[in-house]
Amino acid sequence: MTRKHQYQTLLGLLMLCVVSVAQASSQQWTFKVFLHDQEIGQHRFEVFTQDTTRYVAVEASFAVKFLFFTAYDYQHSNYEVWQRQCLQSIQSRTNDNGELQFVQGERQGDVLRVSTPEGEDKLPGCIRTFAYWDPAFLNSRFLLNAQTGELQAVQIDKLGAKTIEVRGKAVAANQYRIVTDAFSIDLWYSPQREWLALQSTTRDGAVLRYQLQ
Repeated sequence: MTRKHQYQTLLGLLMLCVVSVAQASSQQWTFKVFLHDQEIGQHRFEVFTQDTTRYVAVEASFAVKFLFFTAYDYQHSNYEVWQRQCLQSIQSRTNDNGELQFVQGERQGDVLRVSTPEGEDKLPGCIRTFAYWDPAFLNSRFLLNAQTGELQAVQIDKLGAKTIEVRGKAVAANQYRIVTDAFSIDLWYSPQREWLALQSTTRDGAVLRYQLQ
């Protein structure tokens, strides 16, 4: 079974679990991803909510072309379960240009047990990932990197109201910036707190831009 079919199968199972009960809802975001001005792939997020539980599926696929060669290839799958605002479990797989990574985590009591190729860690308290789809995460001081399993210190600032282009139209948005030791991320949300756009700058100056479809 291909990665795409595995992803679709899991999404189908999640949907069956959620929509079979009343009061369920779902949201999805699909972004074209650009490295500077070159389109390199797609990043998709789906969130199914039932009562206080959320089921999250994330799939990313990037390929940077140079002449007739693929200079860089990135594949990432991530599945999370949240209870209210706290992460309950996570399973991710990443192929970062040939470097294979995984994160497996599950809440046991008051800690989240996280396993990676580097070993196991126990993270106490309410843990959140970089959950761009939920503006509540902007109140965090530490966030779990779903690719590496590292709990990263973050500084998050509100930069104020902006006007950006979304689906070919100028829209009002509030801009936020997340800063870590390795990268910075700019996020834009509508006045109704809907996620609209993302731009990330790495330590070496590479700029990734997300365009909502």
